[in-house]
Amino acid sequence: MSAPVVAVLHHLERPFSGHAGAVLHGAGVVLEERDVRRGDPLPELSEVDGILSLGGEQSVLDIDRDPGLTAEAALLRAAVDQDVPVLGVCLGGQLLAHALGGRVRRRPRRLVAWVPLEALPAAHDDPLLGALPDGAAGLHFNEDGVELPPGAIELLRGPGHGAEAFRVGPCAWGVQFHAEVDPQGLDGWYRDWPYALEEAGVTEEQARAADARHLAGQRALSEALFGGFARVVDALRQDDRARSASPGGR
Repeated sequence: MSAPVVAVLHHLERPFSGHAGAVLHGAGVVLEERDVRRGDPLPELSEVDGILSLGGEQSVLDIDRDPGLTAEAALLRAAVDQDVPVLGVCLGGQLLAHALGGRVRRRPRRLVAWVPLEALPAAHDDPLLGALPDGAAGLHFNEDGVELPPGAIELLRGPGHGAEAFRVGPCAWGVQFHAEVDPQGLDGWYRDWPYALEEAGVTEEQARAADARHLAGQRALSEALFGGFARVVDALRQDDRARSASPGGR
């Protein structure tokens, strides 16, 4: 049997998959990476078994002037309608919320911090967020927050000004923290976005001191989040194949 395929949608100037790519590869998933910032076409839903939409400097608040974000939001909405698994991270999660009728707002101040991840009751049996490592903290580098779309279930308590994590339907998730970030990727953010620290009111020394406390836990957090997503993708793919092969199946 062929391996499941997940489209990874990149938006950064220096795109990377980090821990997300390593965990998904380790779970036997084939990554079809698309640099949508540079014009790579979006996937056809019939070609993939899931979609991972990562973060970027862009803002959903500018979506009316950004045809690429508009097209991606439409793709995520169609994926939810067709029960194709979706995981949106930061910008990706905000696009997912917007696509489904939620609202994205500018935070009063940019947040560059490691935020404790506090599970709400609905997260306890969630396939992605139901097994967070003890003491898990999520890295934020974001200036926008998200209000839940209709029917969404909030899974993690946020640091104010928006939801930290949510699920819509059986197989679509949005999170605002960056479990994918590895040390190399984070070094690139400090190099490319020095203004973000100033906007957040923290120094690089302060931010890197927090990194030193929390980066070692990133891989375990990624195993829970992206490993759980890989299992959902594979299970739904096998269910779909079983239905197709059964008498009267499609």
